Amino acid sequence: MSLLPNFIQQIEQPVYKYRYSICTLVTRRDEYLEMLNSFIDAGFTTDICEYLVVDNSEINKMDAYQGINSFLQKATGQYIILCHQDILLINKNSKQLLDDQIAAMDGRDAKWGVLGNAGGANRLYKRLAIKVAYPDGTIDMQGTVPQEVGCIDENFMLVKNSANLALSGDIGGYHLYGFDLCMVAGHLGYSAWVIDFLLLHKSEGKVDQSYHDILKRVKDKYTRFMKGRYVNTTIARFYISGSKFKNIMFHTRVFRRVNKTLEEIKFKLNL
Repeated sequence: MSLLPNFIQQIEQPVYKYRYSICTLVTRRDEYLEMLNSFIDAGFTTDICEYLVVDNSEINKMDAYQGINSFLQKATGQYIILCHQDILLINKNSKQLLDDQIAAMDGRDAKWGVLGNAGGANRLYKRLAIKVAYPDGTIDMQGTVPQEVGCIDENFMLVKNSANLALSGDIGGYHLYGFDLCMVAGHLGYSAWVIDFLLLHKSEGKVDQSYHDILKRVKDKYTRFMKGRYVNTTIARFYISGSKFKNIMFHTRVFRRVNKTLEEIKFKLNL
């Protein structure tokens, strides 16, 4: 048997250095340190967790899309937590509770890629799943959990590192990256779920002009991406869209056109 050269390296299944990578874009260091302490107090200690930041407190180094892509590339944890600096873990057993939720999701849907505490299902009518506490003592509880969703709120997102997810490179900014993450996960064969993991979020979010600008970019991008199209591979030609009827009709049409063209060529060549 021929031996491979000794410089060849065999790739094995990944072995993660940490259980969790906890990643945050920081604009206010004091607030981030409060968040950090709440995580450590809740069991997310530095022996099983790494804490990664993009420090935008003095200068804007990366926007959310750039920063999160950097986190997803650099994180060495089995699970990557992408969270806002203005959240607090209010249960001292939060680490164990999150472990339990992950184990339950592994049994329910082994192909999950993203988990969160708030989101919306892909429906014509409004269908939300939310469980978030606020500083005034109220708890926003909507829908049932666990719930499969098409969009996760950005205050807390947990990504399975082995899913190899990333955000789009043509959107940018600080809004709707939870939606983009779920869309990418879906295209790669992974699902997104809201789970029962209560924490305190100091803000209910901000909708400004930048949100509407990013929303337009998101809608334009995915309208183009999901449009029906003819596909040519080196072996086959076919049509894809969200409509089974169109897929059959245009697939038949393209092959009829190709066959007709081939017949015309053969006739002219007297074949």
